[in-house]
Amino acid sequence: MQEKEDKHDKAHYVVIGRIRDTYGIKGWLKVEPYLSVKHWSKLKGVYLKKKGGDYVPFELEGVKKHHKMVVIKFKGCDSLECADRFIGAKVFLPEEYLPKVSKDEYYFFQIEGKEVVTEDGKYLGKITGVLELSPYFLLEIDEGKLYVPFVSALVKSVEDKVYVENSLAELLEEENDT
Repeated sequence: MQEKEDKHDKAHYVVIGRIRDTYGIKGWLKVEPYLSVKHWSKLKGVYLKKKGGDYVPFELEGVKKHHKMVVIKFKGCDSLECADRFIGAKVFLPEEYLPKVSKDEYYFFQIEGKEVVTEDGKYLGKITGVLELSPYFLLEIDEGKLYVPFVSALVKSVEDKVYVENSLAELLEEENDT
């Protein structure tokens, strides 16, 4: 299997999935996708990160949907033994290759680390994670001190900070008083 030369040495890479297991005996891999399957099907290649920190491009020979997973095959990886070495690896893309999102959609990396404040400016904490729960996402604030559903009724805008409904601060004050 041949690694391609990387022309994106200075690019910002974003995790788009994690390889969970092999699929069959011909080099296919099951990936937990962090991008929609329709975006995966358009990819020609992805990047894996070496232990030393370098990103290595791999050409995709095939992509298919399998339940909630994506199944991929790297060009030149034609055996279970070859595929086995990739289990557990994170899959990356340079940020510039990510599909464009609409005005009110965000990638996790775009909101993680942002401060959360009410519309009146009261500081509630920083976003430390995003949890994917059906039917919506939860913003994890200060490592679990607070969880806010990422819905328009509560999250009013995303700019340099994430602005949320004023009533969230009131709920927190009531909780701290009891």
